[in-house]
Amino acid sequence: MKHYVLAALASAAFATAGQAATLIDGSTAGYYNNGIGTALDGSNPFGGSWMFPGPNVTQGDPSLAIPAGSPPDLTPAAAALGAWLTTPATPGGTWSAGPVAIPASWAINTETAIIYELDGGSGGLSNVLASFGVDNGLFVWLNGTFLGGHLNAGGVSAGEFTLSLGNLGSGLHHLQILREDHGGATGYSVTVTGDVNPAPVPLPASGLLLAGGAAALGALRRRSRRA
Repeated sequence: MKHYVLAALASAAFATAGQAATLIDGSTAGYYNNGIGTALDGSNPFGGSWMFPGPNVTQGDPSLAIPAGSPPDLTPAAAALGAWLTTPATPGGTWSAGPVAIPASWAINTETAIIYELDGGSGGLSNVLASFGVDNGLFVWLNGTFLGGHLNAGGVSAGEFTLSLGNLGSGLHHLQILREDHGGATGYSVTVTGDVNPAPVPLPASGLLLAGGAAALGALRRRSRRA
């Protein structure tokens, strides 16, 4: 009996172990918004610079690390962005009608936005890590919660900005990205990896009965010893 229960528990633990996978990369489709234009230019002062500098480097070419506690005010672009942070499946605004190929470059001096779907399946995702490269900057939300942002002078370099997304539960999640440019060229790379967890495997009914019986027997023996 004891060996059967232990074997069943070991089997269940093995079945729920995560399997590493690439969840998002440059070939992943997403909802795309290229209707923002320059609506955000010259907005959101941060650290003596702007999160969205004016076109053609007229307001500088800053390198900024923007923490989770300092989300940008996107009010100037509200008409284009719609409800992308609250109802990402139906954002409105100037979004694509459905997932499309995400271009690695876009119109110079403009901002664009992306919504990726992350499917946690029935077992969820573990150890999710997002890695980006961008020219010039980007801002990242997960399910509407701001995670951080990054502006960097110079061209795009894969892995220049990374974020730990931690563990995500079962079902659908949305990774929301706003890309920024203020002159010269544009560029973007993305890789999101994580462990895909299968659904937990319950013990068969017979195993549950045996486990319950073993627990009851152990309790009986302990009471007998005390007596």
